[in-house]
Amino acid sequence: MARIFQYDGRAFPDPDSRLSPDEVRQQMAQFFPELANAEVRREVRGEDEVFTLQRRIGTKGARRRRAPGVVAVLRRVPARELGVFAIASDLLGADGELDLDAADRQPEVNLAVAEAEAYARATGRALEALRRLPPR
Repeated sequence: MARIFQYDGRAFPDPDSRLSPDEVRQQMAQFFPELANAEVRREVRGEDEVFTLQRRIGTKGARRRRAPGVVAVLRRVPARELGVFAIASDLLGADGELDLDAADRQPEVNLAVAEAEAYARATGRALEALRRLPPR
């Protein structure tokens, strides 16, 4: 029985069958911080076991807040080397061609793509905050 993890309309293969669904959720929360307190629902679909990760919506912090300042937004964009670049260099052969037989690394590739997308969203928020600055 294959395990599939779904979040935000996307399916992610099981990164490690030895991990519990909650441990996978914690691992994915590194790339999707909103999953830190997410609910994990299990469903059997044919021969697959599908775990749906759904954010919990609460009222904590529901009071009206000011928009975060530019410095606060910039601090939320972590400085890091993205895993997608390390994987890309691993998959490139000496001839500059991609190693298409590396399908067994697909879960790792999916997590690296998710990390890059989360980083791009954080960078986009920082850019929008900079654009909202009043002209001098």
